[in-house]
Amino acid sequence: MRNTKVYAQTPECAGILVSFLTMRTAGEIITEAIKENRVPEYLLYGLAITFVITGEVLIGFAVAHGSGLNAAAGVALNGLAWPAYGQTKKLRQENLMLRMLEIPLSKAQTAQEAAKMLTEAFAQHFKPNPAPQRRIGK
Repeated sequence: MRNTKVYAQTPECAGILVSFLTMRTAGEIITEAIKENRVPEYLLYGLAITFVITGEVLIGFAVAHGSGLNAAAGVALNGLAWPAYGQTKKLRQENLMLRMLEIPLSKAQTAQEAAKMLTEAFAQHFKPNPAPQRRIGK
């Protein structure tokens, strides 16, 4: 275990929790960050599946009973799945980017090398996308 927790034994410091943290590798930190992203990812998958199944059942009910309003509601529920899919894709891309940071960080020998590699990686991955140029009249 990396974190060691010790309670002070002196009367003036009784009950104060003191944590001695040891250094963790970049791989351990990245793996922990990716694990923390798993719960929202699975929640988004669950929401998307729920929206699609509910929408399909509602559309089937509407077809069987000839109700256009229920069919529209079913289509709307199916449409709600797309934002969840989009957010899940974004989470997966962020996890992949974190995993890709592990490679250069594991090769760094000094803090300056690691800082330089992180600066280059962040500049490459987070540079703003230029707005697309639209031609009018051609």
